Amino acid sequence: MPAQINAVSILLLCAALGGCSQEPSPATAAASAQSAAPSADLCQFQQGPCLRTDSQLQLTPAHAPSEQPLQMNITLPEGYHIVEARIEGRDMFMGVIPVQFNGNRATTIYGSCSSDYMVWQLFVSAENGQGQQINRVFDWLADNNR
Repeated sequence: MPAQINAVSILLLCAALGGCSQEPSPATAAASAQSAAPSADLCQFQQGPCLRTDSQLQLTPAHAPSEQPLQMNITLPEGYHIVEARIEGRDMFMGVIPVQFNGNRATTIYGSCSSDYMVWQLFVSAENGQGQQINRVFDWLADNNR
């Protein structure tokens, strides 16, 4: 049995090391180049507020830098107030960052990622006086100096 375990361990080790090559494959290089451009569905704060259905979000600074305070200003439909808000990574788990709005304003900060393409999402749940709830999601590219 120990010989079988050692053989399996060696095979797994070889497979793991083989995936750590310095040269990206042509498919990986093409995907990386394609992902370097912001997606059309991402908020582009340099162009103004980000609109989602009947709500909008402004972010300052507009290039959404990592590890720096960000000012958020959200506009919701008349009569709605925020019940809960949080930021999460869209494609990579970076934890859950609670966001405390004071009225329609909040200050928050998120960490940096070693990837050149980190998309964050703000999840907002809001409610009106009649108990009707709405949920909005805003996503944007961090460190978007483009």
